[in-house]
This record gives sequence, structure tokens and C-alpha cells, in this order.
Amino acid sequence: MNKYEKYNMYKKLKQHLKRYPLVIKLRRSPYRIRLWLRDVASAYLSKSTKMKMTPYGFKLTGSSSIHHLAMQEGTFEHEETILFKEHSRSIDVFVDVGANIGFYTCLARLADKHVIAFEPLPRNLEYLYANILANNWKDVEVFPIGLSESPGLATLYGGSSTGASLIGSWAGASKLFRRIISVSTLDILLGVRLAGKKMLIKIDVEGTEYPVLLGATNVMRMQPKPTWIVEICLNEFHPDGMNPNFQDTFNLFWRHGYEAHTANQRNQLIQPADVDRWIRDGRCDSGTINYEFAPVD
Repeated sequence: MNKYEKYNMYKKLKQHLKRYPLVIKLRRSPYRIRLWLRDVASAYLSKSTKMKMTPYGFKLTGSSSIHHLAMQEGTFEHEETILFKEHSRSIDVFVDVGANIGFYTCLARLADKHVIAFEPLPRNLEYLYANILANNWKDVEVFPIGLSESPGLATLYGGSSTGASLIGSWAGASKLFRRIISVSTLDILLGVRLAGKKMLIKIDVEGTEYPVLLGATNVMRMQPKPTWIVEICLNEFHPDGMNPNFQDTFNLFWRHGYEAHTANQRNQLIQPADVDRWIRDGRCDSGTINYEFAPVD
């Protein structure tokens, strides 16, 4: 085969591969291959654990990931769990945004609360359904969608059972593993049907908490105002380094008459000056990425 024939063959092969962009992307980046394989393995190849009775008194199954095993063993987010159980004594409704496999959903339903859960990742949904039914609960509201500032369609990146996000490359996840999901807003889906109820709303959505809150401003003003527990990262996991909506998230709550505390045993009051300092220094010294926002009396 002469050089001319080789050139023509290479040209034809290149044109053919353009029909398969995934192959081109993988060929150009061995690192992206590893990330993609990791997400595929996490989403489809990880083993499920046996249904197990947790120390809290409800049954739970999940994947073999560290987080799901910790949920089963009762070691997951110890301080946040204590705070959650304290709040659950005085609420009527628990809204679980980013329910994952249903750890907090089950804690709230065990306390005989009305539970509304949102989870868009199919694998997590399978576990969530299984955990609800294994405990003989048939009255938990489950919405198999994501939440944002407006209804529509969005791309969910990553296949990890704990790290799928609407932000591409969140926590190092490959953009090659993605799916289209339906999204809506809390204002639309909750409406005014819960007015007069004491609500606790947990938001754990891997970096997109600010858009979720922009779609929940009516809920934020509801009477009585809900209490919120929100995961907010400053520079952890974000592909751009710093979370561009970090300060805006706190400001949104402060404008609506809430005060901020760390969602741990320190219960540290967070002031605007603290957030200013964290952004200026590029680091947060609160000791947590989970914050409680409670209405000011």
C-alpha cells in the first residue's frame, strides 16, 4: 500500500468515526476514559447490598458505595442526623430534595411525618422505591425529577450514586456519562397546598442549590416559613474551583428573613462578614458544608 492509498484509507476512517463522537473523545484523552469507566461501573456494575435494619429502626438497601454502607451502619452524617431528628419532632412535612436512596426520607417517615422526595437518578430511584416499600410505607410522595429555577429539560452528568449533578465535571465526574432529565420547581410542585404546615426542607443537589432556591421563592415566603438544611460548597468539588453562587445563596435567605447556622453541633451563627471573608480568603472555616436556615422570630 503506497502513501496515497494509506492517506485515502485514513481519510475515510476519520470521516466514518465522525459519526461516533464518543470514540473520538475517548481516543483523545485516556484520563477521560478512566473517568467514564468509573461512572459506568458506579452506575451499573456496583453491587447492591442486602436489605438491612439500620440502628435507627428502618430497613435500608443501596449500592456498595461507602456512603450507602454508612447509611446502613448508622455512621452517615452523624451530626446532621442528630440535628435532623431534633427538627423532626416539631414538623408536619419533610421535603427531601436530592433524596438519593432515601436515608432522610426514611428517618422522617419513621417519625410519622408527611414526606415528599425528589430524586432524578434512575439507580437511586430503584433503591428509594425499594426502601420505602420494605418498610411498608405507601404514602410517601416521590417525584422522579430534578429541581431548578424553571421547568423544562436538563442534562444530568455522572453516574455515581452520590455525585450526579446538573453541573458538568462536578467532583471530577466525566461529562461523557450523561442523561436528559425533566426538571421543575418547588413553587410549582408544592404550590400552596402545604400552607399552614411546619416544613423542614433538605437540599443536597451537588452544586445546583441556588437555582433550586430561585425556583422556591414562594415557598421561602410561605407561612409559617420552612426551615432549610442546605449543602453549600465554596470550593469543594466545583469544576471552576469556586462556587459562583456561594454568596448569592446566603444572601437569598437573608433577604427573605432567615438566619444561617452551621448544621452541626457547633450551631455557629453565620454572618455576612463571614461569607465575605471566606470568599476573599478562598477557604471556609465553618467546619461543614451543610447549613441550616431558620426564619427569624
